[in-house]
Amino acid sequence: MNWKFWKKKNNPNKKKKSATREWVDAIVFAVIAATLIRTFFIEAYVIPTPSMERSLLVGDFLFVSKVNYGPRTPMTPIAFPFAHHTMPIIGTKAYWDGLELSYHRIPGFSDVKKGDVVVFNYPQDTINNRPVDKRENYIKRCQGTPGDTLSVVNAQVYVNGKVMPNPPGEQIDYTYSTTGMDVNPQIFDDLHVSFYEGNPNPTMTPEAANTLKGYSNIKS
Repeated sequence: MNWKFWKKKNNPNKKKKSATREWVDAIVFAVIAATLIRTFFIEAYVIPTPSMERSLLVGDFLFVSKVNYGPRTPMTPIAFPFAHHTMPIIGTKAYWDGLELSYHRIPGFSDVKKGDVVVFNYPQDTINNRPVDKRENYIKRCQGTPGDTLSVVNAQVYVNGKVMPNPPGEQIDYTYSTTGMDVNPQIFDDLHVSFYEGNPNPTMTPEAANTLKGYSNIKS
């Protein structure tokens, strides 16, 4: 009995692929495989702002699992591979919004819990009017789950009317005024004060704010 019946027989008359064709086939396969992995299993992100400092720093590179909560199926399926919403260098749209699919998420292994660090698309996008899956990616820590009532009063988080404990090293936005003399940037570095785009106010811990008040050129 021939136990190798399952093996494909070589055809001596079959034309061999050129080196260029083999490279093209390999690239196409790699792009398709990487796109499927990025869409349904795991995706890489870079932290853009210091809002998660003390947990994640600006420029940190991380991989985010999509199978835990369940991957979202593409809503804008016609897009340039590996580009989120803008093409590198040329700066044009990396997707075609002529075909948009409805929201659907494949069931995952767990639900979002309080304290989880999650990546999501920013819900409001009135300036660029992008599709949901092409809006900016944000990374935050979950403070409330469906059914909870959440409020923030004087930088203090309340969930269902109860005060939530502040994490160690909590940073808050502050405004300050000087006597006319600028603050040495090294002071901000020493106190681990953060500045980020879109917010002119420094972000620092209450301890750093009290230290800053002690300098002679700080009025308040």
